Amino acid sequence: MKNANINRVPKKKNSKNQTGGVCQKNLKNKALNYLSKYASTEEKLRQILAKYCKRKWPEATIQDSAEHIKETIKWCSKNRYVNDYDYMIMKINSGRSKGQSATLIKQKLLQAGLSKNIVLKAFTEDENHFENEFKAALVMAKKKRIGPFSLKPTNDKSERRRQIARLARAGFNYEICKNVFDYSIESKANL
Repeated sequence: MKNANINRVPKKKNSKNQTGGVCQKNLKNKALNYLSKYASTEEKLRQILAKYCKRKWPEATIQDSAEHIKETIKWCSKNRYVNDYDYMIMKINSGRSKGQSATLIKQKLLQAGLSKNIVLKAFTEDENHFENEFKAALVMAKKKRIGPFSLKPTNDKSERRRQIARLARAGFNYEICKNVFDYSIESKANL
């Protein structure tokens, strides 16, 4: 039997591009792979791609990497793979359903790399801000079994003060905390 490998062309062992710099195609693939698993902001994607470039192409300059990363993010935004506004709306709705206060949600959005102006604009456009905040506080009270959802009645002033402080530490203002504790038993069934 003859050797079948005689006529084969050897494969290139180095998959890097010839210039030794950052490969745009690899960056796009990395971005798509990451975005297929996680919702992200442009800033978070920039951090992920920068870390990838440092690991994959240590000899590439920072400016060269930054240019390719910027192009990749621009391409992802153009094709709507990454959208900061949609990410923000998703996180606001998710936070409200988990019982998080507006203060906590704002902090998380700012940590995710969204600009302060966009975040504040989204919360000022909210017409039912007090109502949404109150519903989130009720969800938190129900989760933590405090206030009207407590297993034992809170007749003691120090116990009531302790439970109000727990809601306040979660980012809810005093008026909302007080309204949660004044919430009637009959209304609990509707939540």
